[in-house]
Parts: sequence; structure tokens; C-alpha cells
Amino acid sequence: MKTLLLEIGTEEIPARFIESEKEGLLKLLQDGLNNLRVSHGNIEIQATPRRMAAFVYDVAEKQEESVTIKFGPPYNRAFDESGNPTKAATGFARSQGVNVEDLKKGVKDGIEFIIVEKVETGRPAKEMLPGLLQDTVSRIPFQKRMRWGNENFEYARPIQWLLALFGEDHIQFNVADVKSGHVTYGHRFLSKGPIEIGNPSEYMEKLRNNHVVVNEQERKDIILKGIERIGGETGGHAIEDNDLIKEILNITEYPYPLKGGFEREFLAIPKEVLVNVMKSHQRYIPIEDKNGKLMPYFIFFANTIPVEDKKVIKGNEKVLRARLSDARFFFEEDKKVRLYDLYEKLSSIVFHVKLGTLKDKTERVIAVARHIYQSLTVGGDGLKAMMQKAILSGSADKIERAVRMMKADLLTHMVGEFPELQGTMGRIYAQHQGEDDEVALAIEEHYLPGSGNGALPQTALGALASIADKIDSLTSFFSVGINPTGNLDPFALRRQALGIIKIVIDKKFLIPMDELIKIAYDSGDGIPKRLSFEETKGALVDFIITRFKFAMIEEDHNQEFIESVLPCVARDIYDGYLRLITIETQQSIEDFKRLMIGFKRAYNITKTITADREIETSLLKEEEEKTLYALYESNKGTFFSFMNERKYDDALSVLVGFKESIDNYFNKVFVMDKDEAIKNNRLALLKKIKDMFLTYGDFSKIRIE
Repeated sequence: MKTLLLEIGTEEIPARFIESEKEGLLKLLQDGLNNLRVSHGNIEIQATPRRMAAFVYDVAEKQEESVTIKFGPPYNRAFDESGNPTKAATGFARSQGVNVEDLKKGVKDGIEFIIVEKVETGRPAKEMLPGLLQDTVSRIPFQKRMRWGNENFEYARPIQWLLALFGEDHIQFNVADVKSGHVTYGHRFLSKGPIEIGNPSEYMEKLRNNHVVVNEQERKDIILKGIERIGGETGGHAIEDNDLIKEILNITEYPYPLKGGFEREFLAIPKEVLVNVMKSHQRYIPIEDKNGKLMPYFIFFANTIPVEDKKVIKGNEKVLRARLSDARFFFEEDKKVRLYDLYEKLSSIVFHVKLGTLKDKTERVIAVARHIYQSLTVGGDGLKAMMQKAILSGSADKIERAVRMMKADLLTHMVGEFPELQGTMGRIYAQHQGEDDEVALAIEEHYLPGSGNGALPQTALGALASIADKIDSLTSFFSVGINPTGNLDPFALRRQALGIIKIVIDKKFLIPMDELIKIAYDSGDGIPKRLSFEETKGALVDFIITRFKFAMIEEDHNQEFIESVLPCVARDIYDGYLRLITIETQQSIEDFKRLMIGFKRAYNITKTITADREIETSLLKEEEEKTLYALYESNKGTFFSFMNERKYDDALSVLVGFKESIDNYFNKVFVMDKDEAIKNNRLALLKKIKDMFLTYGDFSKIRIE
């Protein structure tokens, strides 16, 4: 057993590429070695901006043998009663290049055949590794690729060197006119010349001695200790951000922590702006005191050991000072204009060439939000007490005001310079201008969730504005034939659909899907060349259902139960979700499992019957069918009442109560009676029971083992 080491040395690769590069390299090596029948142990991938290193431990030095079995004619046709080979046997042996004596007996599907076993001897792993590594390097996936020089080869950044060792043996191959060798290179500035590696075990230590910390956990520990030390020196603590730490990890080979500062006067700028400037633009880590107030210090990491720390600190402080000066100017200028007054100017920003301006979009969203508000205040069934209080005691004017201003901050200087602050600056400016707190928060929250697992709106108004904005985008884009395809989703429509689903579930909103899409479609009557409403609705409902299904699977809900409620989700997302979680409370109950078996029998025997027939009691001959009919008649009213009130636990209990009667019915009653009238009457009864069950969900999707 030997260790295989592959290092790909490049120009600095962007931090956002590195995780996918690591995942791709790991999978390619695993699949490649398995396909070559080369056994191996753990694969470890380590990365810095300038190198990707793969360690494959306990690699066999030789392929495993491969035994291929070729089946010939049946044994009784290949040999006669005396055991002599027939023409079938000799012909098969000749076609396989073996003697008749080499033929063996094998069994397939209970029948004896003659077979040939061909054993392929394993080749030395060293002979196959060059081809494997060459293919692996060329197939590593990246978000974006580039070509350089006269090469047609594509990679994230130009490859500078390749290191490949199998134990102490050098593996030779060529990629993009770069030949693999047994040398690597240390830190770009702190190390000089090539470093010879004789064995994979030397690699980490030799690079560490040349100021490259290859091991990611070791590098991360240096970063975290530096953050903790400097935070303690200031009397505060760092505002840690795992994504930012990951980015710092992926842009440094030798992280060197330093502390910078800025003038206290800049603390008058909103904290959100200061943090954004430091994190997103400079990759600095802000520091706050024990009360959560920002301090005039920051932590940053050099990717080298400076000759003089003070010079590097001074340079970074100068850069930040310029950025903060700009932010302060933008903040003061923006405060001179009221957000509400910017509404008309939204007509100067094109939302989409087919969908008009941001003002057009905002007007559509106002119409949708007004409809949601009205339907919730009229019905309000199932809403949280918070929802009732927040919306029912409010006014339509408050909602309309929030929606009119929710895109206005896109016209501010601050958001123009720092687009990550959209929504946040809208809230800050609205609060500064004396707007209602709920209105101000709704401006910020309408963008939520910002990712699949992002934070959801906390206020009712924010949730309503977010749903209205998202359903307008979805309906508008779908109405002009723009929907996500494959991996392409330039307008984040999948995320917006998922956002609606998560908000509706979180806030327990009961909103009929047809109504929601219809008002969004009708509000866009100024959009030219649209698809019909039915076409738009059909495609969009399918899209939302699919997102619901994947979201629930990701949350570990039973997939068959999810499938059973999808028709309900198509009508009302939260209603479908309620039915799902109620079914899941029954999945371990034996009576429910037996009930599903009975339902399946009723479903299968009546699934082709579409016409409803009245039950003729005079044709009920058997005691079991009379009992089942009486149970149906006495419980259907109660069941449908529970369904209308969304008391799904009680409704399921009614259905479970049918278990014994359905079992007895199928045990004693022959449905397909020779008397046509009796048969049709029995089928009609089963259809009524099946339809009652389907009112809750499509139980035919649930398999019971």
C-alpha cells in the first residue's frame, strides 16, 4: 500500500471556486480509482489559493483481478446424454477462444448453462495512474474557466506546476503543456525556488517551512486565534462571520493577523453600513463592545509576514478611511430626500425589458398586497394571534405605503455604491424620516429570505410584502415564457418560490393559490404578448408544487406522504402542509397502515369509474356491506365538517374508524357479482368511500409494506 499525492499549482484561484473544485477532485479520484479496480483508503483534499493537493491513502500497488462470465447455450444442449460436447458447445468454446475442456457449468434464472470464466490479471497501479491523473485534472468542474497562451485547455486559472507521487515513485503525465514532476513551490514572496518532495509524507512539513500552511484546519486555527487575541486586546470581541472566515481561509496561504483602526467620527454612520464596508468590500472583521456597539477597530489578515506591520496597517486604514468617507457622504446626501418621494422616479429603472419598469412592478405588487390584505382580514382562518393583531388592527394604507417605498432605496447613493444594503438602507432611511416602525421593517423584510435557508420576515407586514413581491415576479416572468431551465435561473425564481412556501408555512397563511396567481396575472395587464392565464397558472403551479416537494424532502418528511398532499398544495400551500404533518402523526399507527391497504383495494377496483351513482339500499344483500354503508352515511357529515374546519386530526380519526368495516367487507363480500345491478351498487359504495378518502389527500401514493 502506498500514498498517492497529486498537487495542482496555479495562479491564485478565486475563493468562491475552491469548494466546488475540492468536491469535484474528490469525486473524480474516487470514481477513477474504483473504475480501474484499484483499492484505496481515505482521500483527503487540501486547498490554498495557489494549490490543490489530494492525498489518497493506502492505494493498492496492483489492480484487483476481474472475472468475466460469458454464458453460452443451455447445458443440456451443449452436452449429450453421454457427456460428449455437441456442436453448440464446440462452437461456443471456439467463439470465446478456449478449449471445450475449459467450459464450466453455471446457473441463471434456475436454468443450467455452459459458461466461460475469463480472468483479467491486475496491472500495476503505477502504469494506470498517469492516464487517470491527466484525465482527472482536465475534468475538474469550475463555475468559470479560462484559456491561456496557445492552449485550448481550460481551467479556472493557468496551471503553473504539477506534482505527482506514488509513494517515492514519480508519476509522469502532461496537462496544458505542463509536465508533472516531484517539485512544488512555497510562498510567492517568502520562499525562493523549487522544493523537492521525495515522499508524500514530507509534503506538508516542507511547505510549512516555506511559509505555506496547506492544511485548512491548521490555517483556520491560526485565523481564529488571531481574531480572539486581537479582539481581547481591544476590550471587545469580533463580529464573527463563518462565510467571511471561510473566504479569508481561501485567499491566504500564510494568514498573518493585524489590527487596524478608524476615526470615531465614522461611528455616526449606521452600523450596518460600517459592517458591510468592512466585511464585503475589504474582508475586514469588525469589533464590537459587550453592548453590541461597534468599536473603531478591525481585524484583517495579510497573506505574508510584513517587513513592517505598521506600514501594512496604515495602508489598510487609508483604504478603509476612503470607503467610509464615501459612505458618510452618501448617507448625509440620501437623508435630504424622502423615500416616499422617490416612488415616481422608479420609472427610470427597467425591471425587465418584457416586464416594464420598477414603478410598473411596484404598482402590480400594490394590487397583489391589497388583495392578500383584504382576503386575510375577511377570512383570517388559522392565522397566528400575532398575525391577527398586526394586520387586522392595521390599515390598507400602511401596507400600500410600505410597498410604495420598498424599492425606493435602489435610487439612493448608498445602495448605488453598496447594493448589498438594498432593503436595509430603506429601513434605516424610513425610520430616520419618521415612518411607522412596521412600515420600515417591511421595506427590509420584503427581500427575505435571501437564500434557501435564510431568515424569514418577522413582521406580518413584511411577510405580506414579501409574498406579494415574489408572486408578482413569478407570475410576470412565467406569463412571458421566462422560467428556470436546468441549472439556469438568472432571476432566482426557484428561490422566490421557496421563499413564498416558507413564509406561508411560518406565518400560517391560508391563501388560495388560484386567487393569488389570478390577482398577480390581472395586475400585469399592461405586460405585452403574454401567455393565457391558464397556461401561466398551469406552469407556475407545477413549479411551486415541485419546489414544495423538494423543500419537504430536504426537511426529512416522508416522500410518499408529500406526494399524497401535492394536489392540496396546488390549491393552498399551508393547507397542504397541515395535511402532511397530520398524516405523519399516523404513520406508526397499525390501524392506519391496515386502513391504507383497504383503501388501495377500494381505489384499484373503482379508479376507472367516473360517474356517481346513488346507493340503492334494497340491493345491499350482505350484512358487511350494510354495515359499511351505514358507517359511511353516519360519518360523512362529520368528516366533511372536520375537513371544512381544517381539523385534520379529527378527520383522519374518522377515516381510521372505517378500517374494520372495510376489512370485513372485502373478506366477505364479492364485489363483482354476476348480477349487474348488485355489482354496480357495490362499486358505487366503494367509489363514495374512495372519494371521501381522496378529499383528504391522494392516499394512492402511499405504499404500505
